[in-house]
Amino acid sequence: MLNVPYPISSWLTIIDRYMLREFVINLVAVTGVLWLIYISTRFARYLADAAVGNMPADVIFSLLGLSSLGALSILLPIGAFLAVMLSLGRMSSDNELTVMSACGISSLRIMRNVLLFAGTVAVIVATLSLAVVPGVLSDRYELQEKAKISANTTGLIAGSFKESEGGDWTFYSQGLSADKQFMENVFIEIEREDKPLIFRSETGHFEIDSQTGDKFLVLEDGYRYEGKAGDQDFTIAQFATHSLLIEKGQEGEVRERHKAMSTSALLERGQPRDVAEVQWRTAAALMTLILCLSAIPLANAGPRQGRYAGFVPAVLIYIIYSNLLGVNRAWVAKGDIPIWLGGVWVHVLMLIVLLLLLNRQTLRRFLSRHKQNQSR
Repeated sequence: MLNVPYPISSWLTIIDRYMLREFVINLVAVTGVLWLIYISTRFARYLADAAVGNMPADVIFSLLGLSSLGALSILLPIGAFLAVMLSLGRMSSDNELTVMSACGISSLRIMRNVLLFAGTVAVIVATLSLAVVPGVLSDRYELQEKAKISANTTGLIAGSFKESEGGDWTFYSQGLSADKQFMENVFIEIEREDKPLIFRSETGHFEIDSQTGDKFLVLEDGYRYEGKAGDQDFTIAQFATHSLLIEKGQEGEVRERHKAMSTSALLERGQPRDVAEVQWRTAAALMTLILCLSAIPLANAGPRQGRYAGFVPAVLIYIIYSNLLGVNRAWVAKGDIPIWLGGVWVHVLMLIVLLLLLNRQTLRRFLSRHKQNQSR
C-alpha cells in the first residue's frame, strides 16, 4: 500500500516551519514595538490639541484607533524586513545556518521560505494600502475636521448669543444638536462698515468640501438682509440654501484628503498626482518583497561578527529606498518624469542592489583575481 504524504507536510518540512515561525514571531514583536511608538506619538499630539481646545477630548481614542489601523501599511514592510534580519542573524550567529547547509538545506531553500513569508506580508500590505487604509483615512479626516468644528463652537449654547473672537459676527441658535453640527432657527449678524449682513434660517449645519477642505456653514430655508434699515439700497433675499465660508482649507488638509481617496477614484481621474498616489500605495508591497530578500545576505554575519552586524547597512538601505520612493512620488505628481518610468525605476535600482548583495562573494573573488592579474 502506497503511503501518500500530505501536500503541506511534503512541501514544508520541520525546518521550513521552524523558520517561518521565527519570522512571524519577530514580525509581531517588531511591528508591535513600532506600533506602540507610533501610537504614543499620536496620542501625545492629540492630547496637546485637546489641551489647547483645538479638539474635543471624547474623540481622541476614536482618532487613535483609526490612525493605528492606517499606520499598519507603513509599519509592516519595515517590520517584515527587520523580522527576517533578526531571525537569520540569530541563526547565523548560533551556527544554525551552517548546520542546515551541512544537512543539505541550500540557500535557495532559505530564499524560498523568505519569499513565502514576504509574499504573504506583501499581499496583506497591498490589501491594506489599496483598499482598507484609504477608507480609514477618509473616516479619520472627517472625524478630525468635525472635531475641530465642534471645538471651535464649544461656546455655542442653545438659546444664547455668541460673538466671534474678532467681534465681527454674532451667532444665535434656538436649538443645537449634541455634536453641535446641526442647528435650528439660526440667526447670524455680520458687521460691515458699508452694509451690515443678517441671515435668518430655519436650519443650519456644517459641511466640509471634499476637494479643498473648506469648511462651510450651510443655512436652509431662510432670508438674507443686507444694508441698514431705512436705506434705499436695503435688500431682502429669500434662499433655499446658502453657504457661508467659515475657514479655508489648508494645503496640508488637501493632501490628507487626497490620500484618503479610494484607489478606483484615483485611477478614474488619471492625473499625474493621482497616479503618483497609486504608485506609492503599490510600492509598499514591492518594497516588502525586495527588502526581505535583501535581509538574507545582510543577516549572514561573518565568523567574528555579531548577529546585529548587518543592521547598520540594513537601516541605510531602508532609508534610501523609502526616500527614493518619496522623491519619485513628487516627481511623478509634478510631471517631471514619465508615469511609466516612475513606477519602476526605484524598484529596478533596488533589485540591482539586491543582486550585488547576493553575489558579493563572487564579486570579491573576481575583484581579487583582477587585482592579482594587474599586479603581475
